[in-house]
Amino acid sequence: MKLLKRLGQHILISKPILKKIINYAEISDKDTVLEVGCGTGNLTEMLLKKARKVIGIEKDGRFIDLLEKKFKKEIKESRLELIEANALKIEWPSFDKFVSNIPYKISSPLTFKLFKHDYKLAVIMYQKEFAERLTASCGSKKYGKLSVIAKIYCKAEILDIVPPEAFRPKPKVYSAIVRIIPKPEIDVRNKKLFEDFVRFVFTKRRKKFGKIAQEYGIMVPDDLKDKRPEEIPPEVFAKIVDDISSV
Repeated sequence: MKLLKRLGQHILISKPILKKIINYAEISDKDTVLEVGCGTGNLTEMLLKKARKVIGIEKDGRFIDLLEKKFKKEIKESRLELIEANALKIEWPSFDKFVSNIPYKISSPLTFKLFKHDYKLAVIMYQKEFAERLTASCGSKKYGKLSVIAKIYCKAEILDIVPPEAFRPKPKVYSAIVRIIPKPEIDVRNKKLFEDFVRFVFTKRRKKFGKIAQEYGIMVPDDLKDKRPEEIPPEVFAKIVDDISSV
């Protein structure tokens, strides 16, 4: 089967890496697992050995046909439910854990969609560069809106770096396995306002924070005015937004 570059299809074929993903997810026989981008079912097969049920969302109808033949027994037993759809455009059914080797081109919208769901744990294969931005600390080159906003939804950690050789066809980039636990590292009263403010700030990251705040229509403490956005810790963003929302 010819893989479609426009869909970002890279099949994870490394059994050691697949086993690591399963181990990191700590799946029990009581868990319902959601997988986005099932592909040829390499990860799906291993998930079915551990989970009570697997729900697979796959956009490519050719893969759906292949999976229906490959897992005929599991589908009949209602242990596997396949949904042919764009995962970004449908409502997700309820699940306990999210375990996927996702198409990298949808990393950002899919991750933000995940943040809004109720779940116990997620283990996701991302492009390494995206994973580094997701988990970046204040002051680092990768620190930005993704790093900051993620903190109000979860704790994210890179567990492993994965070489291109683990996939077919080989991507041009390294990948990373990330564990996401839905325990916010910081609390804010108004999440939408927080997201909007952080996005606004980082669209102007070359300016000083005092000038950006002035454009937004607020005042910030003098010790923050000469800093750049990448020098502002998440908890400071949270304090500023809480002050705005309490006015």
